[in-house]
Amino acid sequence: MRRVTVLDTTLRDGDQAFSFGGREKLALALALAEAGVDVIETGFPLSGRIDFEICETAARELRARNFAAAGVEAGPLTAVMCRGLPRDIAETAKVFSGGVPGILHISLPVSGIHIEAKLGKTEGELIALAREAVSFAAGLVSEVELGAEDAFRADRGFLLEYCRAALDSGARRINISDTLGVSSPGEAGELAGFLCSRAPAFASGGALLSIHCHNDLGLACANTLAALEAGCGQAEVSVLGMGERAGNAALEEVAANIDLRSRETGLYTGLIPEQFPKLITMAAAMAGGALSLMKPLSGWNTRSHGSGIHQQGLSRNTGTYSVPGLERWTAVPERIVLSRHSGRTGTALFAERYCGLTLDGGTRARVTELIKNSETPTGITEFLCILSDLGKLPAGFPGPFVLLSFTGTFSGPGTGAEGGSRVNAVLAVYGTVEGTRGISGAGPTEAAAVSRALRNLCGLTPDFSNVALNGCGGRIRLYTEIAMPSGKCYALERIGSSTAELLFLCGLDAVNAEALRRT
Repeated sequence: MRRVTVLDTTLRDGDQAFSFGGREKLALALALAEAGVDVIETGFPLSGRIDFEICETAARELRARNFAAAGVEAGPLTAVMCRGLPRDIAETAKVFSGGVPGILHISLPVSGIHIEAKLGKTEGELIALAREAVSFAAGLVSEVELGAEDAFRADRGFLLEYCRAALDSGARRINISDTLGVSSPGEAGELAGFLCSRAPAFASGGALLSIHCHNDLGLACANTLAALEAGCGQAEVSVLGMGERAGNAALEEVAANIDLRSRETGLYTGLIPEQFPKLITMAAAMAGGALSLMKPLSGWNTRSHGSGIHQQGLSRNTGTYSVPGLERWTAVPERIVLSRHSGRTGTALFAERYCGLTLDGGTRARVTELIKNSETPTGITEFLCILSDLGKLPAGFPGPFVLLSFTGTFSGPGTGAEGGSRVNAVLAVYGTVEGTRGISGAGPTEAAAVSRALRNLCGLTPDFSNVALNGCGGRIRLYTEIAMPSGKCYALERIGSSTAELLFLCGLDAVNAEALRRT
């Protein structure tokens, strides 16, 4: 078995795309440390005074803290990036003043187009610059990493010479970067294997060959894994793949792949999967929730099952359509989506999981037939309405509340208990002509206002979390996870044009399901 070192560059490459605040960066650095990341690249200190202070604070804080409670044997090192100029190196090294250990990551271009366009130098001049920069930095910090920018478009013989010169000068990590994401897994593995076989320090473990892949063509994770299997000892990744342009190889994707394929590849990491749900949620919030709903491991649609064939397979063996062990690396709950694509097994699964009901064969068939005539997915409330029409609701449950009218106003976060959001709704028990209920709620957010309104309806307070939107205009797809006082969590989605009303309908689904379970 061979342990892979993980360097996370969210706070540097990801920050270049999303511009995080200082407090956000420190909070994310601590979460990365608790997740077992070996090296946290905190930024480019000479970008400005704020960046320098953030990098310096992170280096001290991470050094001083004990992460044993999270299951981490040793805290992470911090790394910072700088150019290969002596003045820049000297100033950047001050981040690690007072004997704080850290890695100085010097970045130099190695492809012909980059050397000429960015530096106006020859390959020989660049080798001399690399030797000088590494030798100088090695006397100032505990460890030096030399980056080879655009390595996959560089001349292979020159790249090997560059790596050997860096190692001879005191570098202990060499980072080959697929800067434009133009490589393929075969090419990534071949280049890594070539360098490891011709630079003995990589093969012996005296130095680490590191891989940093961008995702412009969607192959960053695959390229990273191929390079690791071919001999690279360090993966440079970022949470959710955040980074320049299309981003980098995603930490959670690379980690899950290494973990789930460890027996075949012989690779493993020191990462702690139980810490990843918190880490992913925090990073997504810092990025403003700007994630694809189908992003592996973090996208809220990635563990949903809407096809009847898939739902039938899941009912017999969860391994049919759910990757075994994947749940260790994701915060996204598995869920059943009931739509015209579902079959009788899906109807039965939905009834059991969300309503606690076991339906007989005839009822399953009739409910499924009605659902197949609907153009949109069927929510819990509509499902209970169908059962009510068929006379199949349990005795003692009068029926679900249904929404008759809804209005909402939102004027910003606001202050105090009332806040800036207010919703008003009129409801009735399905199938009755009397007993309509008017409810309202106010709060600092739409979710808070909706939660308080539903509490006024039945005393149950939905706790909304992980709210995500997809779409625009008159067709918004809203997803949310709702924790109820019973301890049950509902992962629900709705389609419509008003976020406040969609939140209300999701909350009403949870309230109706809980009311049914109480009978």
